[in-house]
Amino acid sequence: MQRSEPQNASPPFAPLLQIAYGALDSQILCVAAQLGLAERLVHDGPISAAALASSIGIDTVTVERVLRGLVSMNVCDEIDGSRFRLTALGEYLRPNHPDSVEARILVHGQVFYPMWNNLIETVRTGAGGSQRVLGMPFFEHLIKEPAAGLLFDRTMAGEGPFRHRPAVEAYDFGQFKTVVDVGGGNAALMAEIQKAYPQPTGIVFDLPRAADAAQHTIAGAGLSDRCRFVGGDAFEMVPAGGDVYVLSNFLVIWQDVQAVIPLRNCRKAIAKNGKVLLIEWVMPAGSEPREGFRFWDTVARDLLMLSIYGSGGGRVRTRSGFEDLLSAAGFELTAVVRTRGSVSVIEAKPV
Repeated sequence: MQRSEPQNASPPFAPLLQIAYGALDSQILCVAAQLGLAERLVHDGPISAAALASSIGIDTVTVERVLRGLVSMNVCDEIDGSRFRLTALGEYLRPNHPDSVEARILVHGQVFYPMWNNLIETVRTGAGGSQRVLGMPFFEHLIKEPAAGLLFDRTMAGEGPFRHRPAVEAYDFGQFKTVVDVGGGNAALMAEIQKAYPQPTGIVFDLPRAADAAQHTIAGAGLSDRCRFVGGDAFEMVPAGGDVYVLSNFLVIWQDVQAVIPLRNCRKAIAKNGKVLLIEWVMPAGSEPREGFRFWDTVARDLLMLSIYGSGGGRVRTRSGFEDLLSAAGFELTAVVRTRGSVSVIEAKPV
C-alpha cells in the first residue's frame, strides 16, 4: 500500500491556539521595538543572527529565536545563509515610518500589558487594572512615572494616521470660524485641521500640563497666528464662543454620568448655530455591519477601557448610546460620518 503524503492543512482549532498565544506575540513585538530590531534589519540587513547579536550585546541563540518569532508573524524573512531581513509589514515597526505603529506596540507591551494580566479579577469584581495593579488611577501613574507618561504622549502624538487624518478627510471643518479642541493634548488634531483648512482659527483646550507640548506642535506647524493654547479643566468650563467643539478620544474614558459634564459645559459655551463633534469609535449593535479590522479595533478599544478602568470607567458606545448621552447634555445627534479609519465623526447640534 502506498502511503499518502502528509497534509499541511492547519487543524480546525488552530485559530483559537494562535489567539491564545497572542500575548506572547505581543511581547515579542515589544522586544523587537525595545531593541530597535527593525532599524537594524534595514540598515544592516540581510544580517545573520550572530552579527545582529554582536551589535546589541545579546546571546546569538536567543536573538535567533526572537527573529524566528518575528518570521512567524511575517515581520521579517529568513533567507539563504540564515540571514534575516525586514518585510513590508515589518517596515511599520520602524519609528520614523510615516505610519509607524512602534510607539503603540511599546505602550501596549510596557504600560497596558500588566493591566491585562489576571483580567478575570476585573471581570468578576469590576476593579480596573490601573487601581488593582498600579495602585492608583491611570493618569496619576503617567505623572508619577515620567517614562510611561512620555511613551503614552508619544503614542498619542502618533495618532495622526489612525484617528486625526481620517476624521479631517471625512468631515468639512472649513465651515467653521473658530474650532475648540476640548482635551486637545499636544495639538496634533488641531494641526491636521488647520493644515487642511486655512479658514478656521483654533483653540486647543486642555489641562495646563499639556501647554508645552501643544505650543511646540503649534509653532512647529507654523500655526501660531491662527491657534493658541488655553489651560483649564473641561469638567469645570470650556472657552466660550466656538463654532464647533471637538472632543476626540475623550468621552470613551468616562461613564455617562461623568461624560455628560464636559458636554454640558460645551452646551453653555457654544455659539449660536454651533456644533459639537465627537471623534470616537462606534460599537455596532444588532444587525449593523461588523467589518474586519474596523470591528476588531473597536472591540479592542472597548476592552482596553475595561482592563484599565474596570466596570466603573468608560466604554465604546453604540450610536444609541451617543444619542442618549448627547440628549442628556442638550444636543441632538445629527450625523455619524464614517472615516477610512476605525473612528467616526459624530455630529450634534444644540436642542
